[in-house]
Amino acid sequence: MSHRQSSTRTPSLWGVFLLLIVVYLASNCAQVAQPPGGKKDTLAPKMIDSSPKMRARNVKPKQVELFFNEYITAENLPQKVIITPGSGITFDYKVKPTSVVLTFNEPLKDSTTYTISFTDAIKDATERNPATNIKLVFSTGNQLDSLSIDGQVSDVVSGTTTPAGTLVGLYAPRDTLDAVKFKPIYYSKTDTSGRFRIENIRSGDYDVIAFTDQNNNFVFNAQSETIGFAPKRITINQNITGVEVLLFNQNNSTPRIGRSESRSDSYLINLSKGIEAYTVAFRNPADSMASMLLSPNQIKFFRTVQTADTVGIQLVVRDSLGTTTNLKHTISFRPKSKREKPEEFVYKPIPAPNEAVDPTFDWVLRFNKPVETVNPKRIQISVDSLTTGDLSLAKSSTFNAGETELTNRFETKARKFVRIKIDKDAFTSVLGDTVSVATITYPIADPENFGLVRGRVITKEPHYILELIDEQKTVTRRLRDVANYTFQNLKPGRYRMRLIIDTNNNNKWDTGRYEFRVPAEPIVYLRDVLIVKQNFELDDINISY
Repeated sequence: MSHRQSSTRTPSLWGVFLLLIVVYLASNCAQVAQPPGGKKDTLAPKMIDSSPKMRARNVKPKQVELFFNEYITAENLPQKVIITPGSGITFDYKVKPTSVVLTFNEPLKDSTTYTISFTDAIKDATERNPATNIKLVFSTGNQLDSLSIDGQVSDVVSGTTTPAGTLVGLYAPRDTLDAVKFKPIYYSKTDTSGRFRIENIRSGDYDVIAFTDQNNNFVFNAQSETIGFAPKRITINQNITGVEVLLFNQNNSTPRIGRSESRSDSYLINLSKGIEAYTVAFRNPADSMASMLLSPNQIKFFRTVQTADTVGIQLVVRDSLGTTTNLKHTISFRPKSKREKPEEFVYKPIPAPNEAVDPTFDWVLRFNKPVETVNPKRIQISVDSLTTGDLSLAKSSTFNAGETELTNRFETKARKFVRIKIDKDAFTSVLGDTVSVATITYPIADPENFGLVRGRVITKEPHYILELIDEQKTVTRRLRDVANYTFQNLKPGRYRMRLIIDTNNNNKWDTGRYEFRVPAEPIVYLRDVLIVKQNFELDDINISY
């Protein structure tokens, strides 16, 4: 009997090996990946060509394409690509293995030099190394604009550079609120050091305005964004360098009454925005009662015996921009219950107890309720264990307008300490309660345990404020219009020094008003941090503006 050979053959080992090689090669060709072994790719992609060509003239493309020397990827192109002039030009895009294409959604203007900057949007496909300074410049006319401007954007209050991505724009001179109504003609965004540079600008006059464009719509929103501007209009007919822009917070929203908190003897109003001062009128004058600004956002009212359960008021509040707002409100006191505990009448002494002081020092008491009466004889002052008298020995004693802060000036010959004993009935609040008994001791500072800083303020400005700030960002020393200063008895630690130029001579820093082109009052920080040590003097620490 004969046997037929089957038509199905078992593949040889050689055939299986060839098949595996084909599958492996096909798999690797389909991926953009780092070859196994070897050094890690640390090089960023390089642009090797473009359409149109770099610095081309008399071209008006509907799309542009940039070619790179390796496989690339692109991230957030609509947010990261900067096209000037005429911000807000929209485009569709396509990312190819080694190129990227932008297709414009509107025609480009005639006789205009365009710059398309890609910031850090282009990266290599393997290690995501970003390509920096990738841009394409071309002109739709026969001339290329080549002027530039650069500078620094900083936060005026903190003295630090702004976060990367702050928008800096050039605007055509107008009498309107440019940044609120219009998008900039030319613009750039700050880098991580707060630096900016705008290139390929046409000669002309421009307003330089910077703001934190949080929603990327190229217009300024005063409620959520900070803004700054060059004080003077700039004529760009040559390259401009070193422009400084200081950002400030200008929240010009109107204060509103928000949540309120009612007790049987007090009523707290929370405001939507901080204020500097207020006045109050009562619908029924017989319901008049004491109040205080508990914090910039809180006004607290205190119910006296004759006050009705419900009181109508009209508030006039003034914010830091000097804007006044009228607010009507009805105060309703909660009925007293057994569970409600009365709020204790307390104060905060400044300096804090046991903090070393000079023999001449200011003693401040900040109360949580307005003070109705003070009994100076119930406050005993001892100097070096010798009882010398009561509060009437103070050189001066003054209350603030709300009767919630008492400042006492002491000038003593103490060598060891000053001790202040406060009896229970020394202070009585508008609600009739009194403070607790307390004894506060202030040791006299020994220079050997502290440091000293001295120097000069160098400025032509007539009015200024010099402040020394500790690591907790607390102002520990403050001088006004003093050219030669000395800060003594400083605790060892790290300090920053700043100079506030008090332009309007109101003894405080004022923010700017963009709508009136009023810049924020300048604040200059000493560049170096001051390291204060025990029994050590820092001399010639000069700050200038």
